[in-house]
Amino acid sequence: MSLEDKLMQYAEADPMFVEILKRMVEKEEENISKGWSPSWEWHDIGVAPYVLRKLVLDGIIRVAYKSRTHTCYELVDRQKAKEFIQTYEQMKRQQIAPKEEAEEIPEDLFDVIEGYDDIKKFIKLSLMADEPVHVLLVGPPGTGKSLFLMELERLPGSKFITAGTATRVGIRDIIFEELPRILIIDELDKINDPKDLSALLTWMESGRIIITKHRVRAERRGKGWVFAACNRTDNLPWELLDRFQVFRLKPYTKEQFIRVVTGYLTKRKKVNPELARYIAERVSEYTVSVREAIRMARLAKTKKEVDELIEIVRRYRE
Repeated sequence: MSLEDKLMQYAEADPMFVEILKRMVEKEEENISKGWSPSWEWHDIGVAPYVLRKLVLDGIIRVAYKSRTHTCYELVDRQKAKEFIQTYEQMKRQQIAPKEEAEEIPEDLFDVIEGYDDIKKFIKLSLMADEPVHVLLVGPPGTGKSLFLMELERLPGSKFITAGTATRVGIRDIIFEELPRILIIDELDKINDPKDLSALLTWMESGRIIITKHRVRAERRGKGWVFAACNRTDNLPWELLDRFQVFRLKPYTKEQFIRVVTGYLTKRKKVNPELARYIAERVSEYTVSVREAIRMARLAKTKKEVDELIEIVRRYRE
């Protein structure tokens, strides 16, 4: 594998690596300008020794000098490292640029959602605004929150995450790495990492995302619209709530739920209208969860299969 490929592999695994590489290049050039050896120690760069040992093993840096108390390192090829940094940053700018421009809103956006015409209008206006206007939908299951989020996920430049699902990559890292134009967060009230909360607050307010890894601080900028949903707001910090326009939704009636689910399955999931309505009616007997109906539609191709699946599900619900 070439040095350039190794550098790209590191950068794709952790964007902070590019900041570390910059510090190495800058330190070496500073030392050379003073007539010194280009080599440096771990504390000059602010990177833990175990990280540097891995870079040595991968042929990105080498040990220039070692004694009982000191180990000095230098880049294997400083010029190639500089060229890579320029190429990588240019590539990232090209990826981010299109997200700054508002995307055209599909004519059928939200047409599967019954009622809430005023909220639909507000969200569409926020999407067309020059500066972000963030929206939070609050309410129990069966209010249409999930449908709003799923519709927004259809928009180009959107990123959907569920705060209540544990993932290796946190909200902070997702924002830093992707700078999504539209960030959709379900179960907002389940954010439990202070770093994620702090990063989200800063980004929503200023479009800045700051991250520190291996003692290296990096900052990126990019506008992003946040649309979120949760069942309740009791556990949300006031400073987070204050950044949202909050709408509290009321549950659909059983008849509204059946119409909404039938329309969604027919228009978005291409389910036969008769089967879509049957799924909606059967699911409404025990829940008003749109996601439950979607799961049934993915598995069942006939009314008989719907009945069999619902019997299995209801057997273990109590």
